[in-house]
Amino acid sequence: MRESSSKPSGKLAEIFAKMNLSELPAMSENVQELISLSTSSRSAAYDLSRVVLKDYSLTNKVLQIVNSAYYSLSKPISSISRAVTVLGFDAVREIALGIALFDDFIKSGVEKEPISKLMTQAFLSGLQAREVAVKKNLNVLPEEAFICSLLHRLGKIIVCIYLPHVFKEIENKIVAGKSEKSAARSLLGDLTYNEIGKEVAIFWNLSDRVVSSMNSAPTAPVGSYDAVGYLHNLAGFSNSFVDNVCNGDDVSTLMEQYGKILSIDAEEAIGMLQENVEASQDISDSMRYGLAKLDMHSRVQEAENPRPKKVIIAEKEKKQQDAIQQSGNDLDALPSSDKSVNDFIRDLAATLMTAFKLDDFYSSLIEALYRGVGFDRVILAIMSIQATKISVIGRYGLGIDPGAVGHFDHPLNNTELAVSRCLKSCKDMIIPPNTPHAFPDNLQYLVKDRTVYLFPICINKKGIALIYMDRKIDRPRLDEERFKATKLFRDFAVMAIQKIRERK
Repeated sequence: MRESSSKPSGKLAEIFAKMNLSELPAMSENVQELISLSTSSRSAAYDLSRVVLKDYSLTNKVLQIVNSAYYSLSKPISSISRAVTVLGFDAVREIALGIALFDDFIKSGVEKEPISKLMTQAFLSGLQAREVAVKKNLNVLPEEAFICSLLHRLGKIIVCIYLPHVFKEIENKIVAGKSEKSAARSLLGDLTYNEIGKEVAIFWNLSDRVVSSMNSAPTAPVGSYDAVGYLHNLAGFSNSFVDNVCNGDDVSTLMEQYGKILSIDAEEAIGMLQENVEASQDISDSMRYGLAKLDMHSRVQEAENPRPKKVIIAEKEKKQQDAIQQSGNDLDALPSSDKSVNDFIRDLAATLMTAFKLDDFYSSLIEALYRGVGFDRVILAIMSIQATKISVIGRYGLGIDPGAVGHFDHPLNNTELAVSRCLKSCKDMIIPPNTPHAFPDNLQYLVKDRTVYLFPICINKKGIALIYMDRKIDRPRLDEERFKATKLFRDFAVMAIQKIRERK
């Protein structure tokens, strides 16, 4: 595996950290094998069939699209080996890779609509680039044009999956009038989507051409034989064109930039996209869902008959005003802090990449939860096992009543109490204010009139420590974004312990 030329930033380290935690799949074995198959030799054709056939669902989806109207074959194809013979190794590999990647990301566990939209746009961009390469007889391999364009926005997809709350904030800033690059840099530790995509592509050992095709501002090809230059422009054009159509934007400026280079005009590009939308209907239920959420049929028709610019501008201004108004209502009051949640995430992720001391890491973690997320009190309690007693004892803490850390001593003999259940099940818990019989008598003074959050620290599904956090009864409960940030901080604690153990 290649190494990146520079040390990853804190935000990128966070993305890698979440991959290593295996909360979401970095890349399935099928996708890795499909990418590694790069020749059309007889043995490679056999290997391709073997990889596809390992996944029953993938096999059905490949055969479904091969037999769709897009290929208009005279006789139906009923086997993968036959598909390779009729369509060629590269075409079948391209179809399989696109579907496998799409399914990998759709199954990642994040909110379905945003990732479905992104993957549908990526797939349409890949098909668009392939069609342009074929119909304009460009000096590039059609399947390479497809893959480079499919993965051109990999960084954006990664952020959507691994940092959904940050992705949503970036989208809001874009609607409010910021450029995508500026909005991303402000929330991703001065990184852009393209920079993250390149680092992840290198981490996954993707080809140099895939990596270089992620450039946001490609230069014109140097002559008709400059295959790399054409790949860069195909990826940039196809993705920007699909984006413009999806957003209802005018494509004239884009055609001025790429039309002469690729020998294509707006009418041709829209016609190709219409064909690709129809072809994509046959790929999978997830693709149909993405096309429906993007309202692609209506968007293509609008591109064929564009609305007056005044109407488009008025709609954008209305969206910007709504986004700006919404951004002011997103967060409730926090303890005074000169650092954001993202700052703390970046710092802790960077710390995990160093030879840190666990005590120092715990102190930083507690501060992140108290100052960053906004709890009134945070206590990290460690399990203590003695001959006559098993309990969790407070070791680190911040917030009102500093002495609470020393008094936090929770026996685990009563399995009905909240802390005992939390550690046994290794599941996060939120305890409403003044819930009867949730805590032992010695801790009633601590939890009175407070919403309590219990996040267990578990190794191999066994609870070894607990993060206790609370908020006053009159403060709102955590919103979804802060709840996810809290889970991430707890996951960092798990990773820190695992790394310390690996050293020994």
